[in-house]
Amino acid sequence: WRVAIRVAMATSTSALALLAGISSHRVGISRPKRAAPRARRIPRIIAEASSSSQARDAFVLRASLASSPTPLTSLIDDPDATKAFDVVVWGATGFTGTLVARHLAKHAPDSLRIAVGGRSDAKLYSLVGSMVESGDSDVLLPMLRGDAADATDMRALAQVAKCVVSAAGPYGEHGDVLVGACAAEGTHYADLTGEPGWMRSVIDAHDATARATGARIVPCAGFDSVPADVGAFVAATELARRHPGARAVKVTSFLTKVLGGFSGGTLATGWRLAEDARERTSFCDVDGLVPGAVDGVTNAAQTPLAFAELEPTYDLNLDAWATTSPFAPCDVKVVRRTVSLLDAEGGAEAGPEGGPYADISRFCYEGKLAAFELGTPVGWISSKATAALVEAAVRGAADAEARTRMKAALPKPGDGPPEWFRRAGFWEMRFCAEGEDGKARVWTAMRGGGDPGYSDTAKILAEAGVLLASDGGSGPVRRGGVLTPAVAFGDAVLRGLEPHGITYTVDGDEPKGVWFS
Repeated sequence: WRVAIRVAMATSTSALALLAGISSHRVGISRPKRAAPRARRIPRIIAEASSSSQARDAFVLRASLASSPTPLTSLIDDPDATKAFDVVVWGATGFTGTLVARHLAKHAPDSLRIAVGGRSDAKLYSLVGSMVESGDSDVLLPMLRGDAADATDMRALAQVAKCVVSAAGPYGEHGDVLVGACAAEGTHYADLTGEPGWMRSVIDAHDATARATGARIVPCAGFDSVPADVGAFVAATELARRHPGARAVKVTSFLTKVLGGFSGGTLATGWRLAEDARERTSFCDVDGLVPGAVDGVTNAAQTPLAFAELEPTYDLNLDAWATTSPFAPCDVKVVRRTVSLLDAEGGAEAGPEGGPYADISRFCYEGKLAAFELGTPVGWISSKATAALVEAAVRGAADAEARTRMKAALPKPGDGPPEWFRRAGFWEMRFCAEGEDGKARVWTAMRGGGDPGYSDTAKILAEAGVLLASDGGSGPVRRGGVLTPAVAFGDAVLRGLEPHGITYTVDGDEPKGVWFS
């Protein structure tokens, strides 16, 4: 399909006009005129594709060369458009959505049909043209226009895509209709949410439907919570490999290095977490995503999410003080859902006795943020200060007056860190999986060479989309439903990310190369 589009772009009046329109808007030149005879090759290419039973290829070609975004309402129940695209990036014109679209355009296999979608013609037009101009894409990606609140639009979007990756948050405001449509149409879905209360409502409303249709719905497929969830799963699996019969009763992650920024979109999600009653009540519920959880039983071994747990603790292996990670409130819920799903699934698909974890009532996951100043008194002070800042931010966001002041002072949706800062970013997360006997232990590490919240989260979501579109995800549980990253992808997502600077290593009984390697 890309070859056909490249040929068509070389001769199509509309394609040249699109590119020239982008340039003329920037430099004030007039659009060039092309002779009509060369443009007549396009209908012939389309006709040949259709006559050879490749109606979807013809549809993709037409959409690529359209002079404006295709309205989703025009595609409802269109047989030529059904599953015509392997991956559609929804919310592609937002700050993170643009990064996702650019990554897919540049790095996805040529055979993968990619489209971008959003609600603004002008922004879609600008995005697609700029990707060709910058060299991120050698073809004009098809553009789809719709409204996230419109059920017909979202049904059409789910019909034309094998997989939708959504960067259009906050998801509690903009995600319900799309997820419902994907579940109903058997379309795979992944997003960047970090909203556990909304995820609970998605499970309740759409898990049964997605199971029936085979749709694999994977929330939290970005920095929240792929590193934590997949990293913990692979560490526990390595523990079982090195110590036959051992099952992980505890996995601790340590965010040991991090440099990144935040955007207005991320802050908008944070404000929603503070303002939404569903999110506030679920914030400290560690088993909020676990099916059939019983308080005091299912979570008997789990460290609670509480301000008291922010008190710094010392880890001998890392020689560092650490406090609770700001990502822990979401990560712990996702990891524990993984444990429960693997345990419930059982059988060969989930591994021996349901997977590498102990029963969820005996399992504990902790997410820590380690101080760069190591095990020194300065490290303790640093961890204590970080804990105080986290507590102040949570309490401040919960206060309406303080929240109003913060909203006025901080970035708005659409704003985000500049490219030079995103490129300068980095992160490292270390995992310690421990067996039931207290002796079996394994350390692993995941590292990224970009801003974790933007450059690398975009890579993660994009590669998740590639996996879902290609074979449904390759994870240990091969069915539809509302899944977790570890259940849907297993370690396959790590293999997909390695060429793009996100790596995973196994250290052994103790961590290697800590801090300055």
